[in-house]
Amino acid sequence: MTWYDYAVIVFYLCFMFFMGPVFKSFSKTASDFYRCGGGLLWWVAGSSTFMTTFTAWSFTGGAAKAYETGTFYMLLYLCNLIALVFTYFFTAARFRQMRVVTETEAIRKRYGNVNEQVFTWLPIFSTLVLGGVYLYTISKFMNGVFGIEIWYLILALGGVVMLMTLLGGSWAAIAGDIIQMLIVLTITLVMAFLTLRLPEIGGLSELIHKLPAKHFDWTYFDRPGVILFFALTLLLNQLVQNNSMSTTGGAKYIFVKNGRDAQKSSLVSIFGFILLPWVWMIPALAATIIFPDLSKVFPDVKNPNETAYVAMALKLLPKGLLGLLVCAVFAGTLTTLCSYLNVASGVFVRNFYIRVVNKSASEARQIMIGRIVIFANGVIWVLLAAYFNTTSPKLFDLLLVVSASIGIPMTIPLFYGIFFKKTPSWAAWSTMAAGMIPSIAMRIVLRDSAHQFSFFSSIIPIAAAFNDQEISDLNIGFTTAVLFFVCTAWYFGTMLFYRKDKQEYVKQVDDFFVEMNSPIDKELKDADDFDNDARQYVVLGNLCMIYGAFVLSLMLIPNPMQARYCILFCGAIIAGAGLIIRTIGAYKRKLRHDNQ
Repeated sequence: MTWYDYAVIVFYLCFMFFMGPVFKSFSKTASDFYRCGGGLLWWVAGSSTFMTTFTAWSFTGGAAKAYETGTFYMLLYLCNLIALVFTYFFTAARFRQMRVVTETEAIRKRYGNVNEQVFTWLPIFSTLVLGGVYLYTISKFMNGVFGIEIWYLILALGGVVMLMTLLGGSWAAIAGDIIQMLIVLTITLVMAFLTLRLPEIGGLSELIHKLPAKHFDWTYFDRPGVILFFALTLLLNQLVQNNSMSTTGGAKYIFVKNGRDAQKSSLVSIFGFILLPWVWMIPALAATIIFPDLSKVFPDVKNPNETAYVAMALKLLPKGLLGLLVCAVFAGTLTTLCSYLNVASGVFVRNFYIRVVNKSASEARQIMIGRIVIFANGVIWVLLAAYFNTTSPKLFDLLLVVSASIGIPMTIPLFYGIFFKKTPSWAAWSTMAAGMIPSIAMRIVLRDSAHQFSFFSSIIPIAAAFNDQEISDLNIGFTTAVLFFVCTAWYFGTMLFYRKDKQEYVKQVDDFFVEMNSPIDKELKDADDFDNDARQYVVLGNLCMIYGAFVLSLMLIPNPMQARYCILFCGAIIAGAGLIIRTIGAYKRKLRHDNQ
């Protein structure tokens, strides 16, 4: 990279950092700080939700899967898309109409105080570890590919995320997602355009013609039965994870004004999954033609195929835009980490501190405690990332497996609880506990590829041995299927112990369902502040225009004319979007002033 690219990265990190001070004044109550006061514009919430799913892994591990398996990788996006359609019709409005500040508050309303504390503390350890893992992995990747010092990356990324969220709360995190989505969108479009213009590629039709046949024939990787089993279990997993009362489920839908806005918010992610992955995929697919052996290009990277997207960027992008791609990769990490910090802080304060420690805490004190939690988590993340850099990666691989193993058992009762009433209060935590037993057992039995091969070969009669891809997919599918079956059976089994004579609990659940299915009317007393739309538009528009102007300034870098046109395109999209948003805000402000 050139010093121009480093300048782009430095500006990006500084720009994200200053989101905190800019949005500090937006947070006057705990609801403001943790969920934007429940008055966030629907398209902003939808953009943030999509960015949370389109992470840095898409440019690294995701690109490696596309490089290796072609269109087979799109199965993940298809399952996400179906899960989001389910969200639109069945859960988005319900999440908002629960009228909560954190998703864990909804767990208390549905299952009671004990479950609230269980689901408050259980994710804390895994969130801390995952934060450190995210920081370490993205820093290690950037170090191996671009040679940027890993210690600087850990400190810079960790510091920006922590201070940005600490000062601005959910407002800063959400606003950062808008800028980051525009960066990802523009650089993805430019990469696809430049890829198709390469003489070795020769356009979209030639790319399709030149790709290996296996990239379009899924049976090359898995036999049909394995594909069907893997697809069904993957869909079940995405459906439950995206539609449960958890931080991975309806967290962003509680930010908007009402149920209808929550539904519209989900449409942003739906259209994003329909359009963007196909464009993003083009450079990764083309890398199989341009770089058939990436290990020769990046010999120091542990998994060279993860550099497929970056290898194409190094070949295609001019000075300045390469730095913008690095920012796009950073964007996925920053989005996820900011969301983690904000949710973890909100859950600690709203579901433990004011419930157990200080029930009369003022709004200001809740925000202060939240900021302390954010700072502590951020420091721990940086320390963990630094520790992972000095030890074997197998340590956090184990921690990730443990974290993933509790994911399905934890979310299944939080999914069913939205639709089924007649369960005892202990159904949630006991279902999770029942699911963790087979989860741990499977991790012991299926602890490595050799044991997985032996296990699946013994229970599935086949003529030809399973290949590595099939073993991997069977491992994921089998784990999901067993946990889903056990947890589902246990959850509905608890209904046998449901007692109507426990009138207080029965009334609590009835009230929860009535509230969840009642639309929010802004004229009612439970409505939030709906008068800050104009301010949101103006501030977001200004930020986009500033960042777009910076990108446009990169046209001054000595580059070929085609490169300057690409920079013009990126800058114009970002600045143009900002101008449109700013103009809408000014009109809304004038309209409100005229009506007063």
